[in-house]
Amino acid sequence: MAEEVDFRLANEDDAKAVISLLKQLKTESDTFVVDSDLDSIEVEDEAKMISLINLSKSSLIAVATLGEKLIGIVTVEFLKKGIGELGVAVLSEYQGYQIGSNLVELATEWAIDYSNLDKLALTVFKSNQPAVHIYQKMGFQTISEIEVDGKPSLYMELSAN
Repeated sequence: MAEEVDFRLANEDDAKAVISLLKQLKTESDTFVVDSDLDSIEVEDEAKMISLINLSKSSLIAVATLGEKLIGIVTVEFLKKGIGELGVAVLSEYQGYQIGSNLVELATEWAIDYSNLDKLALTVFKSNQPAVHIYQKMGFQTISEIEVDGKPSLYMELSAN
């Protein structure tokens, strides 16, 4: 990659591109799960949500960009008192360049330095070994083995304090 990848908080102007990125990620991977119906999300609603997330100390949305194009995303969604759920995804053509690692690092630094969270948590399919490796390298510990959609998965946590 000749151009430099930038990492930053998402902003309201990214709303349309965030929706498009999530739609593309959903078609590229069966390891990426989105809770909502992306076709029903209005750009204006997504912009408002990004704005609210940016005011929060328990939720995060940040992106990786190459020029004007969004190529990766990391989110932390408030789960319950003191715990935020980490989610990260990178477009397939940009995987293998440590973009996912950098996004996870951004989120863990945010959690430790800025958030009011005690822990970050995530669930990852055991078969997604590149992701498992990244999470372990970043200090996430396996808490339990579970099944998600019939697939063996790991529930992992990282202390944020």
